Amino acid sequence: MKVTTIKTEEKILLAAKEIFMQYGLYGARMHDIAEKAGINKALLHYYYRSKDKLFDAVFEGALKSYFEQMTIFSQVDIHIKERLFIYVDNMYDFLNEYPQMNIFIIKAVSTNQELFFEKVKKLKPIKGSSMIAALNKAFDDGELEPFDPLVFLINILSLLSYPFVASSMIKTISEKSGFEYNQKVKEDLKQSVKDFITNKLISPVR
Repeated sequence: MKVTTIKTEEKILLAAKEIFMQYGLYGARMHDIAEKAGINKALLHYYYRSKDKLFDAVFEGALKSYFEQMTIFSQVDIHIKERLFIYVDNMYDFLNEYPQMNIFIIKAVSTNQELFFEKVKKLKPIKGSSMIAALNKAFDDGELEPFDPLVFLINILSLLSYPFVASSMIKTISEKSGFEYNQKVKEDLKQSVKDFITNKLISPVR
């Protein structure tokens, strides 16, 4: 009985993740989630009484995974440039799974800021595992010429997120222009983020 329960709940969460990522909280329907999970709506409501509670469970799992991508910055034995490259690779994999994650975060903050920051406090990884902290340490240690780390972070997040957030629009524009928005384009976009990093990180003359 226990094994069946776990399997059913996993099916629900996987189906909900796919539907929420495709349609968002307000566009998703419990009927579609139940159908995707291969169960009836009554059973879905037995596990999750409302769409908000189900969304919360999916969002918390996604947020935990989101923060896991940042743990690379705590590994001080790896050069900051290499850590940034690893972060880019990890985030591309993450955003392939959760393409609308940044929209979810924006909505969560605007809907209930206090609840969102409670989740952040609970799920955020070890201290020092942030891009800004890692960059500031590199500046202090004389590894890099200083620059504004917040602007750099915003640029990186924008370059990483936009191709996923705006994928429908980009596909439409690409098709009308005679191009295909395929995996090669995505890999080229990922490389462009790394090129931006390379151009920004300047080691001081010794």
